[in-house]
Amino acid sequence: MLLVKQRSSRHSGRNSSNFQKTTEGRPATLCGVGVDLVSRNRVKQFLSRHRGYVRERFLNFSERRSFKRLSLQEFTELFTAKEAFFKACGEAWMGLEGFQGMRLKRCGGDHFEMEWRTGRTKKLYRGKGHFFRSGDLVGAQAMIWK
Repeated sequence: MLLVKQRSSRHSGRNSSNFQKTTEGRPATLCGVGVDLVSRNRVKQFLSRHRGYVRERFLNFSERRSFKRLSLQEFTELFTAKEAFFKACGEAWMGLEGFQGMRLKRCGGDHFEMEWRTGRTKKLYRGKGHFFRSGDLVGAQAMIWK
């Protein structure tokens, strides 16, 4: 469950650093939240049957270059991040080809930033997120702010 605190008047001013800001310094608006959770074993089974399909349709050019070096954990994190980010964008399903346009940047620890320009509407989305794990499960949560 994700809880978003509403900004109260007492948080205006110097103690507002816990809230997202726009480049102009104004508080940002949360526009989308996405969450994805998957079992590493399920991803392993899927890759054993569809490795070439995943590489060509799901990954962008730079991800394809490093695909052979990605561990199962790293690929699963990449997959959940893209799924969570897509859900946060709220766009109509565009097939796996749309995931090729998504770019993930790791920001240390379990945090990441993502960017995506949709093929259909050419709209640009930018967001942040983090990974979480429990046993065999790997998940990602992404948020888009404006």
